[in-house]
Amino acid sequence: MDIGNDIGSIMLLLSWGVLVGFVFSSIGAAGGILASFGLITVIGVTDPNSVKPMAQILAIAIALVFIPGYFRRKAWVMPLGLMLSAGGIIGAFVGSTVSSKYLSDMSSFKPLFGVLSFLVAVQISWKLYKHKKNEKPALRASKSGVKNIAISASLLTFEYAGKNYRIRTWEPVLAGFIIAFIASIFGVGGGFLLVPYLATFMGIPMFIVPATAALPVLISGLISVSNYIRMGSEINYYLLGLLVMGGILGAKLGPKINQLMKDNWLQGSLAFIVAAIATKYLFV
Repeated sequence: MDIGNDIGSIMLLLSWGVLVGFVFSSIGAAGGILASFGLITVIGVTDPNSVKPMAQILAIAIALVFIPGYFRRKAWVMPLGLMLSAGGIIGAFVGSTVSSKYLSDMSSFKPLFGVLSFLVAVQISWKLYKHKKNEKPALRASKSGVKNIAISASLLTFEYAGKNYRIRTWEPVLAGFIIAFIASIFGVGGGFLLVPYLATFMGIPMFIVPATAALPVLISGLISVSNYIRMGSEINYYLLGLLVMGGILGAKLGPKINQLMKDNWLQGSLAFIVAAIATKYLFV
């Protein structure tokens, strides 16, 4: 599909960018999935190797906008983000190389994209079901932010909302590699895997997940995009520029919504969005 200069096309691109920016900055995930879905289904880009780096560039631009807001209210764990990023550098390079060579046809790309989205939606939904069954009180954002961060060669510890967290340092490095490998294969930011990993497997509150996840999305995304361009992927900079402008606006709103909503509402929204995209690519 050729995007023209008419008002309708411009508004479509700007609006989709706003949606991606809002969702990614408030939840910390689904930005790349929404961007790819928009590029393929809404806008009509037919080359997967063009979709992948453009979606990642949009996710990177949005991350650069909303990370400072979370930083000012101490709503992230930078050492954890850096550990995830360390593994993500290698994973992103390997994944983008494999994808550019072996997943360059839309007929094979879309079903796999749908399967991955479906699995993530199921995982998040199961976590919410278990949370509701246990009837634990909903956690609310802490005004004091993350405190008492300490790191050694084997252990990372920090405190949030009166609860102490202990993470073995090798775990996020390995997870970062695996997540970046998968994310770069599909040309997404990786937040849709990073968020379930941080919120479900590590038990970290959603209020500090978005910015913590955004750091490895930013770093591994830069590696992946550079590699795609090196291997010949074409980028429509006019189309991408309008999406980025909308994404920046949406990213200004997301962190404010994150503070107001309950933890389970945020995760439920993420599950619904990812499930809808999976349904589109698998069953419609």
